[in-house]
Amino acid sequence: MLESSPTTHVPLAPNLPALLLIAAQTVLIIVLLLQRARIRKTETALRASETRFRTLAESTPSLIRMCDAQGTVIYVNDRRASFTGRHPDARYGDTWTSDVHPDDVQGMQEAFSEAMRKRQSFSNEYRLRRSDGVYRWMFSVASPRLNDEGSFAGLIGSAIDITDQKLAQQALEEVSGQLIEAQEEERSRIARELHDDICQRLALLSIELDQPNAPRGNIEQVRKQCFQIAHDVQTLSHRLHSPALDYLGLAAALRGFCSDIAKQQSQMKVEFREEGVPSNLSHDISICLFRIVQEAIHNAVKYSQSSLVQVELTGGVREIRLSVRDWGVGFDVEEARGNHGLGLVSMQKRIELVRGKFSIESMLGSGTRIVALVPLVDEVAGC
Repeated sequence: MLESSPTTHVPLAPNLPALLLIAAQTVLIIVLLLQRARIRKTETALRASETRFRTLAESTPSLIRMCDAQGTVIYVNDRRASFTGRHPDARYGDTWTSDVHPDDVQGMQEAFSEAMRKRQSFSNEYRLRRSDGVYRWMFSVASPRLNDEGSFAGLIGSAIDITDQKLAQQALEEVSGQLIEAQEEERSRIARELHDDICQRLALLSIELDQPNAPRGNIEQVRKQCFQIAHDVQTLSHRLHSPALDYLGLAAALRGFCSDIAKQQSQMKVEFREEGVPSNLSHDISICLFRIVQEAIHNAVKYSQSSLVQVELTGGVREIRLSVRDWGVGFDVEEARGNHGLGLVSMQKRIELVRGKFSIESMLGSGTRIVALVPLVDEVAGC
């Protein structure tokens, strides 16, 4: 009986397609995990970036707004929402011109449309309605926003309130115009005085001198006329600038000026009193106070109908005080300020240049008092 040989087991060949499938699935899972990790990292970075942006946008004093690529507002900071009075839930979806003054809408739309079309920055000024209904001037700057891949995502703009600067600029322009007008009026007045008075008197004097065999009395009369003309020319010169101010000081210059006005105005008495005035006043303070007295007395002569004007100048360790008072018809101070009277503006601006204080007290029928206080501490810009 033959013995059977033992059976030999041959290993089966591996299933290659199955292994490849498993490997591909493993690689895919790894790729998906890596991609998910990158997405999470990107989302985390994006949230951190958005947090930083919102923190910056909410802490800045500017009014911030942001629009998408179609021009619809998708974000405004709390400061802008508070400024316009919009409810936080209703502040999105606006257009770029929401709450803009009707007269400024067209200009804003044109600038905005051009920036969106060309995808470029722009800046402009416009009036924005505040929550109380008052329109305030704003200066706005807007710049393009880009997505991560570099595509255009819209605009982000910031605006600041420049109303105070606008009003200051307007006031400065008005004052400059008034000063130019006053300068021209002063030149015209001087020209009239020279032409209608001095020149005509000199012409008459020349005719008298041409007379043959003029009697002795005529020569004496001519001499007096020459003296009077010289005096009037000197007075006209002193109105423009007083030499006494440079050589004798403020008190002496004011005393002389008040005396000259009293001589010219027979119906008005002008009194001057000074006490404790420092002899070393700066030229800036001296010329400032001298011009205020000139303007105040000129106004009193022209408008007050008062028979007496008192000028008082008193000094101290820390300040000098000037007072000009009349007992005339008076005026409404608020109305005069509202009309931007050049005299009041001029005196106010002069006293501000020497860091002083200026006040006017007047009532209809009760006269007027002008008081100026100037500190004697620092040297300041000239008047």
